Amino acid sequence: MSAVGDLGPATGRAAAGSDEEPGLWRSFGAGLRLLVGWFSVAIALLNLLVELDRVPDRAYLLFHAVLLAGGALLVSLGPFAAGAGPAGWSAGGAVLAGGMIAGALPLSGAVCCMTTYAVRHGYPFTFLARHDGGGWHVDSQHLLADLLFWGYAGLIVLVLAAAARRAVRHHGAARG
Repeated sequence: MSAVGDLGPATGRAAAGSDEEPGLWRSFGAGLRLLVGWFSVAIALLNLLVELDRVPDRAYLLFHAVLLAGGALLVSLGPFAAGAGPAGWSAGGAVLAGGMIAGALPLSGAVCCMTTYAVRHGYPFTFLARHDGGGWHVDSQHLLADLLFWGYAGLIVLVLAAAARRAVRHHGAARG
């Protein structure tokens, strides 16, 4: 299987036994998946290499490790979520939503981001802050970075759920 799915030989024709070409939207989705995956891998590696001369904080390292793993999953897997089932999709979505909510609720003591504000929320990056008694400020770039982090964490859970489901199905088929 190639990085863009089971497209068959390099001639662009569909694999043997397939009646349809992949189609414009499926090809666009595969291309977008590869672009985002390679971009994530490159950014994670470059940022980690730049920080070799000092010890960055744990949130920074964790963010880039998840960015690297998520990008590698996007690049290396074709239709990876096909066998995840409803439980796998629910678990991946729950990690995304739960991570954003759980990261935003407690006060953040992170070294990074919006340090001029007295009250800060968000993990791994502070994206929501205010002064005592003041109005809230939302940092859109850090909000997107946190969404990407928790989305990749959900993707990792989704892929693990799909692998576990395939293993159980394969183990059950071997018995029967």
